[in-house]
Amino acid sequence: MATIRFGDALRAGAEFSPRPRLPPEPWEKMWSRGLRPGDAFDVGGVSGALASYLKRTPRPPANSTALVPGCGRAYDALALARHGFDRVVAVDIAPTAVRAAQAFLEIHADGYDEGGPYYVQIEGTRFTKIEVYEVDFFEGREQFNFIWDCTFLCALDPALREAWARKQRDMLAEGGTLLTCVFPICEKVGGPPYALSVPLVTELLQPLGLEAVETRTCVGADRHLPGGAGGLGEGAGPGTALVAWKRKAA
Repeated sequence: MATIRFGDALRAGAEFSPRPRLPPEPWEKMWSRGLRPGDAFDVGGVSGALASYLKRTPRPPANSTALVPGCGRAYDALALARHGFDRVVAVDIAPTAVRAAQAFLEIHADGYDEGGPYYVQIEGTRFTKIEVYEVDFFEGREQFNFIWDCTFLCALDPALREAWARKQRDMLAEGGTLLTCVFPICEKVGGPPYALSVPLVTELLQPLGLEAVETRTCVGADRHLPGGAGGLGEGAGPGTALVAWKRKAA
């Protein structure tokens, strides 16, 4: 069965519900107020948690794809493309966030077509590409070899957590990796961001056939440090854990 891609679906109007399950208003309001790099949940660059993972991980096989839901300025999407994922899809529900991602990539990618995609030169004549879309993650149907969930789950109303887990499983190709940045690990009530823990994420994903193959507590520069939190002392602020999940063969 042929797979409809995000971009094809947008053009055809066939892939996404006209009534998103994620309300864009709160996020669009924050972005439209003029969210600057390093403000609030914006890290100002690639997440330290992702950067540390990519440093110790070989480049993916040819034709590998990656998804970044809640991409913000697409710092992490660019890092994944530079690591060698041939196609990286970055999605966000806030229109201003998507425009910020496009503006960032117009400066930092190695080339682009008007409105995307954005190209990254890996070696010689080999290029990877990044596609950016304003869509609701929950309505996607395409599968990916790698999914990077960073401050996406913690931003969702807890009532959507089980739906999040099912959608991550469904969009992860067999043998693929879902990399979850478990953040913020702390004692807090309410949100967003809502407090997370490794046991909480495990309870969501393990019953669906996803197996944790790596769990790491992030320290120092390897932590996820949004909103200028890099100025905090060692151990200060919310904790970060990185868990890599593999989808078991059917």
